[in-house]
Amino acid sequence: MIKLENNTKLTTKIMGCMTPFQWFEVLILIGFTTYFAIIDKESSTLYLAINALSAICGVFCVVLCAAGKKSQYYFGFVNIATYIVIAMTGKYYGQVALNALYYLPTQFIGMHMWKKHMHEDVNAVKSKKMSLKQIGLYISGTVIGVVSCQYILELLGGNQTWLDSSTLVISIVANALMVLRYKEQWALWIIVDIITVTMWVLAGDSIQVSMWSVYLLNAFYGFIRWSKMNKVNFQNE
Repeated sequence: MIKLENNTKLTTKIMGCMTPFQWFEVLILIGFTTYFAIIDKESSTLYLAINALSAICGVFCVVLCAAGKKSQYYFGFVNIATYIVIAMTGKYYGQVALNALYYLPTQFIGMHMWKKHMHEDVNAVKSKKMSLKQIGLYISGTVIGVVSCQYILELLGGNQTWLDSSTLVISIVANALMVLRYKEQWALWIIVDIITVTMWVLAGDSIQVSMWSVYLLNAFYGFIRWSKMNKVNFQNE
């Protein structure tokens, strides 16, 4: 009886960490991933398994991030490791560099930063809002970074270098804003997700298209959710 009660509490806790809409995002991604893996007759079983694992862990990561849960970082570790393999296979070297040299180490930094700034009553991170001056500086730096990175990727012989460069640089900025808990990160994630969906459509990878499409949907939800969280933080200050 005690074991049953503990299992019930654990199930309730897991289900309650995300909203019904977020569970819908997870389930629809799992459905699409399973379908595209079944009908794919060209890719190897190993590639499909890695691709599916990347997609499922990735969607858990982003929906938990939108909810302000620091547990998103655990799923992020697996998503990053598997996505590196997928991006390398597709010769998207900007994506490989982004995940291996930036996302992976910042996972540890982000987990530490979020742990220090949590609302204990709701177990969600405290969000912040950028000033107009900060926004201007970030936009200027991002444009310069995209142009410079595209030139390097072109020399390396990468595919879709403008798209790859844009997602690389904008993702770096967006991830930095996520670690620093700024709600404006979600506006950048929307741009990143639109570009990346386009990139994988051109590459013909249906699983990655599905994953990034759910990311895009979640980015809009995250922007709304974090805007509300920011208002609560402002009222409590």
